[in-house]
Amino acid sequence: MMKRLLTIALVALAFNLNAQEAPEDLVNKANAAVQLKDYKGAFENYQKAFDLYEKQGKAKEIAPETIYNAGYCAHKANLNDEAITYLQKAIELKVKEGKPYQNLAEVYKAKKDNDMYEKTLEEGLAKYPNDKALNKMMANLYVQKGNAFYKKGNDIKKAANDSGLSQTDADAYNAELEKSKAEFEQALPLVEKAYKYDNKNKNALKILQNIYTALDRPEDAEKIKAELDALK
Repeated sequence: MMKRLLTIALVALAFNLNAQEAPEDLVNKANAAVQLKDYKGAFENYQKAFDLYEKQGKAKEIAPETIYNAGYCAHKANLNDEAITYLQKAIELKVKEGKPYQNLAEVYKAKKDNDMYEKTLEEGLAKYPNDKALNKMMANLYVQKGNAFYKKGNDIKKAANDSGLSQTDADAYNAELEKSKAEFEQALPLVEKAYKYDNKNKNALKILQNIYTALDRPEDAEKIKAELDALK
């Protein structure tokens, strides 16, 4: 009886081993799921494949692409915590250069974690300064930062113009214009930084042109206008 039970157990074990999918098969399943935009299913299969590669001691040799794909698909499936885990692993293994940083920054943006969003972009650009996607993302971030001051300056200026002070009280009117210029001065270095990261960012160019005009810098305004016109 004992011998029979042992035989059954060995047969069951052999069946389970044979039934276990190879990591390559899981990767193929994940790839197919990506084509169907089933990112959750793709993530689960990439994750399983990576775990098997890791057990085989092949993670660094074979699995780097798999681990990036797992992080990317987790991000697309809005599985933010899983995405962070796998994208950070991809960064450690130096997979796809700046791509994991780009995806990781997007995850933090989705989580409304602005500090980690900016920190991730900074770390990515420190390693891959010529990565176009990272530069564009950083430019948009600085446009957003600068635009807060720029908008406030515009609001002050518009209120002053609508008030009629220019006709009734020139000193008060000029004082309001100076307040608006103070806001533009705060916006300027932030938007110039955006321009440095991406000199074809139309929002940055438009804001820069208007700020230079408001700050009585006509030559700078004309230069930016020419660059903006060239993009049209």
